[in-house]
Amino acid sequence: MMVISPLIGLILILLGIVLFIVDLSLTNHGLLTAGGIVTLLAGGLALLGAGVPYSGVLLGAIVVVAMVMGGVLMGLLGSLGTTKGRGALTGKEGMIGEVGMVRRAVGVETWGWVFVHGELWRAELAFAPEQSGSRETEAVVGVGSKVRVVGFGEGGVVQVVPVELPGRGLDRDVS
Repeated sequence: MMVISPLIGLILILLGIVLFIVDLSLTNHGLLTAGGIVTLLAGGLALLGAGVPYSGVLLGAIVVVAMVMGGVLMGLLGSLGTTKGRGALTGKEGMIGEVGMVRRAVGVETWGWVFVHGELWRAELAFAPEQSGSRETEAVVGVGSKVRVVGFGEGGVVQVVPVELPGRGLDRDVS
């Protein structure tokens, strides 16, 4: 009969813990977590086979720790995987594409105010809309019109474009 050294069991347990820690920093879809669970259990079984006193209690504790750590890490990796590839939801980046309402007329060269994301933002038109009126006056989007955020200028000024086509009343927003 072959006798297993308790050192092998201890090394396997430590290796399992290292695999759990490394899996948090790598993108490998939980493969190292599965390896960590297996090596923790193998280490506990090796200690049981080595005749370490109270190894049955130790094996039970290792099984519980392996399952809890595996469940927590798999849950974390699963939730992190669902957030990858999703755009920003907060800050300036989260406002790109949002639709707001003009509170003070917005022009290309003069800024006005728009209400977006529950806040008033200083805004300017990103480009002049086509209008059939006089070319001497600045193109503006009037109060109550819908605008879409397309970027940010200097000083946190929101750059917007009209959602409705000027003079036609047609909505460009197809969503």
